[in-house]
Amino acid sequence: MIVVTGAALGVLAFSVDAVDGAARQVLIAMVSSGLAWGSAALLAGSAAPDRRSAVTDATALLGLATLVYYFLVLVISRRWSGGTLVDGSSADRYGLRSLAIMTTAWLLVSMVAGPSLGLLGQLARAARLPNAALAAGAACGLLSGEGWLRITAAPPWRLWAVDGPEAAFARGVLVTEVVEVLVPLAVLAWLVSARRLWHGWLLALLAMAVTATLSAELWHLLRAAANQLG
Repeated sequence: MIVVTGAALGVLAFSVDAVDGAARQVLIAMVSSGLAWGSAALLAGSAAPDRRSAVTDATALLGLATLVYYFLVLVISRRWSGGTLVDGSSADRYGLRSLAIMTTAWLLVSMVAGPSLGLLGQLARAARLPNAALAAGAACGLLSGEGWLRITAAPPWRLWAVDGPEAAFARGVLVTEVVEVLVPLAVLAWLVSARRLWHGWLLALLAMAVTATLSAELWHLLRAAANQLG
């Protein structure tokens, strides 16, 4: 199941690249975002029988999804090829270099995010209060960080006020923000309900607030680094 899920995530993320318009923003949030891939890693950890398996399963899932995605970019879309330099020569070598760097960078991210989310998923399922509540809140805070970063960069009320040709795109971004913030809250509610962690609600919300802030900062750094590397 880890292999199948990882491969499916990579294929779905690659498929979204071919979609245009506002729908692309929404689909990215659903299948090709930190929320989508992080949720899969969290569930892999939650389903694992022990902590070691939770860490290895979640990490393998994210690593495989990354490899499948960039392999498809390499051999099918080939968006790294076809460019030319100022002197008219091919820029393919630089495109391949950029692709290799991005693959390596996201594999390194998987090596950090996989163990973290896998372990949090396992603790949220198997640990006792207050550790289970803290783990559930921390996991969902990590999942919502990208959404909070989007909201900081483009507040919903500004997106709603956009009119004219850009309105459809702005609405797509708005839906993306809503999905990336509300879905982690729904996941947290499900974890609390499934584990009967009602007495740990405040701890879970506090952990979510702290890790959401840290996650948003990390996403900001990752995007800045990706822009530099790309």
